[in-house]
Amino acid sequence: MSQSGSTAGGTTGPRRRRRRQLIRVVGPIRPSTGIQRLRRSLRGGGFSAVVSVSTHVLIVTVMTWFLFERNDLRLEEPLDLRWLTAREVEQNESSRAPVRISSVPDGTPTNPMPPEPAPETPVPTPATRPAVEPVDVSGRLALRTPELRRKQLLEIDEGGKSDLAVRSALGWLRRQQQPTGNWRLHEGYPDAGRRTARTDTGATALALLAFLGAGFDHTRGEHQQTVARGVNWMVGQQRADGNLFDIDEFGREETYYAHSMGTIALCEAVALTADRRLRGAAIKAVDFLVKTQQPTRGGWKYQPQTAQSRGDLSVTGWALMALHSARIADIEVPEQSFVLASNFLDSVEVQDGARYRYEPEFDVSQAMTAEGLLCRQWLGWPREHPALESGSRFLLGETHRPRWDGGRRNVYAWYYTAQVLHNMGGGEWEAWYRAVRDEIVSHQARTGSVRKGADVRGSWHPSDPRGQSAEKADIAGRLYLTAMCVLILETPYRHVSVYEVPGSSDEESPTQD
Repeated sequence: MSQSGSTAGGTTGPRRRRRRQLIRVVGPIRPSTGIQRLRRSLRGGGFSAVVSVSTHVLIVTVMTWFLFERNDLRLEEPLDLRWLTAREVEQNESSRAPVRISSVPDGTPTNPMPPEPAPETPVPTPATRPAVEPVDVSGRLALRTPELRRKQLLEIDEGGKSDLAVRSALGWLRRQQQPTGNWRLHEGYPDAGRRTARTDTGATALALLAFLGAGFDHTRGEHQQTVARGVNWMVGQQRADGNLFDIDEFGREETYYAHSMGTIALCEAVALTADRRLRGAAIKAVDFLVKTQQPTRGGWKYQPQTAQSRGDLSVTGWALMALHSARIADIEVPEQSFVLASNFLDSVEVQDGARYRYEPEFDVSQAMTAEGLLCRQWLGWPREHPALESGSRFLLGETHRPRWDGGRRNVYAWYYTAQVLHNMGGGEWEAWYRAVRDEIVSHQARTGSVRKGADVRGSWHPSDPRGQSAEKADIAGRLYLTAMCVLILETPYRHVSVYEVPGSSDEESPTQD
C-alpha cells in the first residue's frame, strides 16, 4: 500500500470522527455567521471585541486539543484497599502489598507482622533459644526442715537477723488471723489496704505462703493450728470449677493473683505433707489455671483468657509458679501449658530474653525482668545462658540496689530478684541478699501494741515511706507488705536452687530436731 493510501486510510478517518465529535460539543460553526459577528464587533472598535475573539479562540483550541489527544491519556489506578489474594500478590508483587492495620477494633495496639512463611517452610529457631524443658522439681522444698534451714542461714545470715525478723513477722500474722481461719487485706489492723483491693483469698494465701516457706505446715510444728485453719478456709472457699477467688466477679485485678497464690499454697502444703484431702483441692485449682490460659499466646490476666485476649507478665509469673508448684506436689500439668507460657514470654522479652516488659507496648522494668528471668529458669534455661547472665547483671546494677527509701523501695521487684539471684548463686547473690536483708530488717516494727486493731509489732509500714508506684504496698496494705518481706527473707531455704542437682548435697537426708 502506498504512503498516500496509508495516510488516507489511517489518519483521515479518525480526524473526521473527531471533527464530528467537536461539532456535537460546540455546535456547527457557520463561517458566514461567525464572520458577521466578528465584523460587527470590530466595527465597535472597543476592547470588548478583542476579549470576545480571544475567548472564543481559546475555548475552541482547548476543546480540540482535549478531543484529539484523549486517546493518549493514562489515568492512575485508584488505591485498592482490599486484601490481595495469594495469586494477586504473586502477579503484582512489585507494585501492591496488603494493607497493614495498626490496631484492632478494641484499641489494643498491634505490631505490623511480616508475611507468614508457607506452611511447608519451617520457622527457624534462634540459636540462643533453649527448648522448653521444665527443671527437675524433686527435692526443691527440702531445705524447709529446721536443721537445714538453720544451716543455710548460718552461711548467709550472720547474727541471725533474718531468722529473728521472720519469727517476729509470723507472730504478727498469726495474731491477724480471723476466727474463720482466713486473713484480710483491707481491715483489722493499722494501715490496712484499701477496700477496692480487698481479697481474703489473696491475704490468706500470702499468709500461708509465709508460714509454709519457713517449713510450718498444718500437721506439725509451732504454727500447726494457724496453718490448718487457713488451709481449711481455702479449701472451703473453692468453687466447683476449681476457682479459689473469694469474690464472684471476674475481671477484678486481684482475681488471678489471688487464685494463683492460693494454688501455690495448696500445692506446697500437699508437697510437705502428702495430705490426700488437700491434693484433690490442689488438682482442681491447677486444672482451673490450665483451662483458662490464653490458648495461643499463653498468658494469664484478670479473667479466663480467650483467643482474642492477651495476658500480662505480672499475673502470668504467679500462674506459672503455681504450675511449677503443682509439679513439686506431683500433680500432672500438660506440657503444652509450659510451651504456651514460653510463647508468652517471647512476646514480652527484649534483648533476646535478657529484659522483660509487663506487656509488649510497655517499657522494661526491674520487676518484670526479674519475673521473666525466674520463669525462664524454671522452664529450663541453663545458668550460663547469655540472657540470664546479662539479666542478672541488670538486676545487680546500682540503679536497682535495695534501698528502703521513698519512691525507691519495691518489695515486689525484690521478691523476684531474690529468687533469680539465689538460683544463680555465688558471691554476688550473697552480697545482694545481705543488702536487702539489712534494709528490710532495719525497718521492721520491733515495739508497739499487740492489742487487736492496733497491733503492728513484727510488721512493716506500707506507706512510711511510700515505695514505687508499681509496688502497690500503699494500696494492698500492711499484711501484703509484711508477707512479701517474709518471703524475701526466706529465699535462702524456701526453694533449693534450680541449678542444684537433687541428691548432690545433704539436703536429701535432713536431721529432725
